[in-house]
Amino acid sequence: MKEAKYFLKVFLGTLGLFLVTVLLLFLFFNRNNPSSVGSKEIVIQVIVPDEEVQEFTLSTDALTLRQALDEENLIRGRESSYGFYIVEVNKRRADEDKNEWWSITKGGEYIEYGVNEINIQDKDQYELTLMEGY
Repeated sequence: MKEAKYFLKVFLGTLGLFLVTVLLLFLFFNRNNPSSVGSKEIVIQVIVPDEEVQEFTLSTDALTLRQALDEENLIRGRESSYGFYIVEVNKRRADEDKNEWWSITKGGEYIEYGVNEINIQDKDQYELTLMEGY
Protein backbone atom coordinates (compact mmCIF):
# COMPACT_ATOMS: atom_id res chain seq x y z
CA MET A 1 0.00 0.00 0.00
CA LYS A 2 2.81 2.39 0.91
CA GLU A 3 4.56 1.67 -2.40
CA ALA A 4 1.37 2.39 -4.35
CA LYS A 5 0.97 5.82 -2.71
CA TYR A 6 4.63 6.62 -3.37
CA PHE A 7 4.30 5.53 -7.00
CA LEU A 8 1.15 7.64 -7.40
CA LYS A 9 2.88 10.73 -5.96
CA VAL A 10 5.90 10.30 -8.23
CA PHE A 11 3.69 9.65 -11.25
CA LEU A 12 1.48 12.70 -10.64
CA GLY A 13 4.52 14.89 -9.91
CA THR A 14 6.23 13.78 -13.13
CA LEU A 15 3.02 14.27 -15.12
CA GLY A 16 2.59 17.76 -13.63
CA LEU A 17 6.17 18.76 -14.52
CA PHE A 18 5.68 17.42 -18.04
CA LEU A 19 2.47 19.42 -18.52
CA VAL A 20 4.09 22.60 -17.17
CA THR A 21 7.03 22.09 -19.55
CA VAL A 22 4.71 21.59 -22.53
CA LEU A 23 2.73 24.70 -21.57
CA LEU A 24 5.87 26.83 -21.24
CA LEU A 25 7.22 25.61 -24.59
CA PHE A 26 3.88 26.38 -26.23
CA LEU A 27 3.86 29.90 -24.78
CA PHE A 28 7.50 30.47 -25.73
CA PHE A 29 7.09 29.49 -29.38
CA ASN A 30 3.75 31.27 -29.85
CA ARG A 31 4.57 34.56 -28.18
CA ASN A 32 4.16 37.88 -29.96
CA ASN A 33 7.63 39.34 -30.36
CA PRO A 34 7.36 42.94 -31.62
CA SER A 35 11.14 43.38 -31.62
CA SER A 36 11.60 40.80 -34.37
CA VAL A 37 8.51 40.97 -36.56
CA GLY A 38 5.85 43.54 -37.22
CA SER A 39 5.41 47.11 -38.24
CA LYS A 40 7.94 49.42 -36.64
CA GLU A 41 8.45 53.15 -36.88
CA ILE A 42 11.98 54.44 -36.40
CA VAL A 43 13.53 57.89 -36.71
CA ILE A 44 16.82 58.46 -38.53
CA GLN A 45 18.71 61.72 -38.20
CA VAL A 46 21.44 62.48 -40.72
CA ILE A 47 23.93 64.88 -39.17
CA VAL A 48 26.57 66.59 -41.30
CA PRO A 49 28.70 69.32 -39.68
CA ASP A 50 27.77 72.86 -40.78
CA GLU A 51 24.56 71.62 -42.40
CA GLU A 52 20.97 71.35 -41.24
CA VAL A 53 20.05 68.05 -39.59
CA GLN A 54 17.84 65.90 -41.81
CA GLU A 55 15.27 63.68 -40.13
CA PHE A 56 13.54 60.68 -41.66
CA THR A 57 10.71 58.66 -40.12
CA LEU A 58 10.69 55.13 -41.48
CA SER A 59 7.85 52.62 -41.20
CA THR A 60 9.26 49.16 -41.75
CA ASP A 61 8.98 45.46 -41.08
CA ALA A 62 12.77 45.10 -41.30
CA LEU A 63 14.67 43.28 -38.60
CA THR A 64 17.95 45.21 -38.82
CA LEU A 65 18.90 48.83 -39.30
CA ARG A 66 20.64 48.06 -42.59
CA GLN A 67 17.51 46.44 -44.00
CA ALA A 68 15.42 49.47 -43.02
CA LEU A 69 17.92 51.93 -44.49
CA ASP A 70 18.28 49.87 -47.68
CA GLU A 71 14.48 49.81 -48.13
CA GLU A 72 14.52 53.62 -48.28
CA ASN A 73 17.77 53.79 -50.31
CA LEU A 74 19.28 56.00 -47.62
CA ILE A 75 22.69 54.30 -47.53
CA ARG A 76 25.30 52.95 -49.89
CA GLY A 77 28.44 51.15 -48.95
CA ARG A 78 30.65 48.16 -49.43
CA GLU A 79 31.34 44.88 -47.72
CA SER A 80 34.63 44.63 -45.88
CA SER A 81 36.28 42.05 -43.66
CA TYR A 82 34.62 43.84 -40.71
CA GLY A 83 31.13 43.91 -42.23
CA PHE A 84 29.19 46.49 -44.23
CA TYR A 85 30.99 49.85 -44.40
CA ILE A 86 28.71 52.86 -45.00
CA VAL A 87 30.22 55.30 -47.49
CA GLU A 88 27.14 57.34 -48.43
CA VAL A 89 24.06 58.49 -46.53
CA ASN A 90 21.22 60.31 -48.31
CA LYS A 91 23.47 61.02 -51.31
CA ARG A 92 26.21 62.55 -49.08
CA ARG A 93 29.41 60.60 -49.67
CA ALA A 94 32.16 60.42 -47.06
CA ASP A 95 35.44 61.71 -48.52
CA GLU A 96 38.11 59.17 -47.64
CA ASP A 97 40.85 61.66 -48.60
CA LYS A 98 39.63 63.83 -45.70
CA ASN A 99 39.32 60.79 -43.39
CA GLU A 100 35.53 61.18 -43.28
CA TRP A 101 33.36 58.31 -42.10
CA TRP A 102 29.82 57.68 -40.88
CA SER A 103 29.18 57.08 -37.18
CA ILE A 104 26.02 55.34 -35.93
CA THR A 105 24.54 56.32 -32.58
CA LYS A 106 21.26 55.49 -30.88
CA GLY A 107 19.86 58.27 -28.73
CA GLY A 108 23.32 59.87 -28.67
CA GLU A 109 25.07 56.70 -27.45
CA TYR A 110 27.67 55.03 -29.66
CA ILE A 111 26.77 51.60 -30.96
CA GLU A 112 29.48 48.97 -30.89
CA TYR A 113 27.98 46.86 -33.66
CA GLY A 114 27.84 47.18 -37.42
CA VAL A 115 24.73 48.30 -39.24
CA ASN A 116 24.02 44.65 -40.18
CA GLU A 117 23.84 43.54 -36.55
CA ILE A 118 21.68 46.33 -35.13
CA ASN A 119 18.20 44.93 -34.47
CA ILE A 120 15.56 47.63 -34.55
CA GLN A 121 12.49 48.06 -32.39
CA ASP A 122 9.48 50.31 -32.66
CA LYS A 123 10.16 53.95 -31.65
CA ASP A 124 13.97 53.64 -31.91
CA GLN A 125 15.93 56.74 -32.89
CA TYR A 126 19.30 56.53 -34.64
CA GLU A 127 21.76 59.18 -35.75
CA LEU A 128 24.09 58.83 -38.72
CA THR A 129 26.80 61.44 -38.22
CA LEU A 130 29.54 62.35 -40.68
CA MET A 131 32.79 62.30 -38.73
CA GLU A 132 36.23 63.55 -39.75
CA GLY A 133 39.43 61.92 -38.57
CA TYR A 134 40.04 58.55 -37.04
